[in-house]
Amino acid sequence: MTELRETLLSAPLEPALLRRVMETDRLFRGANGRAPNPHRGRPAPQTHPGWEAPVTADSEEARAWDELQTLLWHQHVTARLQELAAHWQRDATLQRLRVLYAVVENAERAGSAQPVPVPEANDPLMDLHDPEVNQAIASALGTLLYTEAGRVQVRAALSQVQAEPFPRHPDEDVLAARIAAAEREPLSPEARDALIRALKAEYPMPRDPRERSVIRVAAREVADQLEPLLDSAPKRALGAVPHGSVLYAQHPANAMRVPDDGADKLIIHLRGAQAAHWRGLDLRWQPIGPNWQLQVGGQVALLRPGLGPLERTQSLSLPGTRLRLFLSGAYLLLHVDSHAAVELGRRASLARAVSLLLDSQESFGYLRLARAAAQLLRGGPLNAEALGPASAGKYHAATPDVLLAFARKGVETLCVRLERTEPTQAASAFAEAAAQLGLHPLAAERLHAALHAALHRPEPLPDPRSGERFELSPGPFLSVHLGDDPVTLDAGARAVTLRQDYKGELVVVLPGLAPMILHDLLVVRVPDLHLLLVRHGAWLAAATGHDEAVPTLAPGASTHAPPH
Repeated sequence: MTELRETLLSAPLEPALLRRVMETDRLFRGANGRAPNPHRGRPAPQTHPGWEAPVTADSEEARAWDELQTLLWHQHVTARLQELAAHWQRDATLQRLRVLYAVVENAERAGSAQPVPVPEANDPLMDLHDPEVNQAIASALGTLLYTEAGRVQVRAALSQVQAEPFPRHPDEDVLAARIAAAEREPLSPEARDALIRALKAEYPMPRDPRERSVIRVAAREVADQLEPLLDSAPKRALGAVPHGSVLYAQHPANAMRVPDDGADKLIIHLRGAQAAHWRGLDLRWQPIGPNWQLQVGGQVALLRPGLGPLERTQSLSLPGTRLRLFLSGAYLLLHVDSHAAVELGRRASLARAVSLLLDSQESFGYLRLARAAAQLLRGGPLNAEALGPASAGKYHAATPDVLLAFARKGVETLCVRLERTEPTQAASAFAEAAAQLGLHPLAAERLHAALHAALHRPEPLPDPRSGERFELSPGPFLSVHLGDDPVTLDAGARAVTLRQDYKGELVVVLPGLAPMILHDLLVVRVPDLHLLLVRHGAWLAAATGHDEAVPTLAPGASTHAPPH
């Protein structure tokens, strides 16, 4: 039974079937206690049927959740600080970079020593023109920001530098007294001037007061950039780990039903299983002593819980993206670090191709055409009779989620074939498939063009807008930033509402239809609505599609409609 369980969990199943397997596995583990047990080798804790200890703020899961959110935030903040330092280095006066240096120095000292003034632009003890020096300053500031105490120290240092960029040095009084004594000495004017110059050379000179206002302006500009970063620090969960947010979680309320392919991050309880499939990645892991070995595709990473927090971060370079790993005990956070606009644009182009295959006109003409073209591209003979209109009965009978998964898999498989096929040969295969199925060459051109766009041409997307209600019209995608509040999309006579459910999943609600879950892509085709939705993290793109007649070779069929 254990071997069967592991085989099913690691198999490349369709999303709907994978959800059923994971739900069954969750029930199986809950009823039989077959999940990997962290207490193995020790007496099991006493439990009572139907009762579960409450998740408290000091639970392992809650602590790991807090730490992983902070590690991910810290990685984003450090990258932003490095961008700012590189930008400020291009300023000839280096004013903001000098302010940043003073903030870091004073925050690290935290009032235990004389405040450090903002250095001069030509200070010989530092080389702020050196990119490595600037990145080191940004890295030191990022380390300070990781802890709550460090953030308090940085805020205090920011306020201090803005109030007084050049704190009075205690030796200034000593120097003033010695200069006054030198002026009383019975010396010639030349000797007295030489003595005063020698005294001043031993002590730091007061700064030009005219520079103070300029540096204060620079300090305010630095504060304007740092304050949002400080305010964005994650708040402690206090035991309230979001529902459905951890794959293979210890506590059923926290358990995620299936990995969300639309999200850019995933948290896994490593003791709960040994494999998962997320965003096209096959993930496998196993314990090795106190550590964990993770395999992603052909790459292997050693995860070491015993290292310091900031050392428990690493990254893997994968085709087209970078996968960042953050570890807290037996909990792993995976974050896809890619260009959101390009990735979501690819998903939008994919949605348009999937939408064609879901068009039920002419007995799912495009879906049958796609299957026929796939047979020809594989080099096999085309069985046109098996792909005739009668074969569409199973598509009409399928549930929407199963049909969507089937169409998407068909598009992705065809894209792989097209990538390996010379364009003119591919066009000929589509044209031959259309002819044998009684479809017009324009149908072949439309499908071939949509698949080519899904493979090579990401949909251009505007920057996401914030709001609660938007109007959709046929044509380009609309971009929306998803927040905590529901979002309503008006698509003709239909109103589509998107909201987070108690499990943390994004639910799409249309009156008259069962609620649907939007992971990364959803296409809805009903008689009065043709809706395309794609998501990357909190970025949603939505569009309504064109419903045009599927061109056929039958007399009177439309053959001049513009291609998608």
